[in-house]
Amino acid sequence: MGANGGHLYTVEVRPSRHDPGRFTWAIRDRGKLVRGSYRPHATEHAARAVALAEVERMIGHDGQSGGT
Repeated sequence: MGANGGHLYTVEVRPSRHDPGRFTWAIRDRGKLVRGSYRPHATEHAARAVALAEVERMIGHDGQSGGT
């Protein structure tokens, strides 16, 4: 396993189905949906930035040990 606990996260950014001109994101682990955006973002760049920050947060939680 790698530093991210063996996860193979991918980020998908797509145009929103419900809000034209806005974008949503999804995070997948080996193709399985792990997290998605609840609200659309104004730009593709903004949606990707939020998704990547969420991946970083998730990896940080994976790498933490339970003890001190």
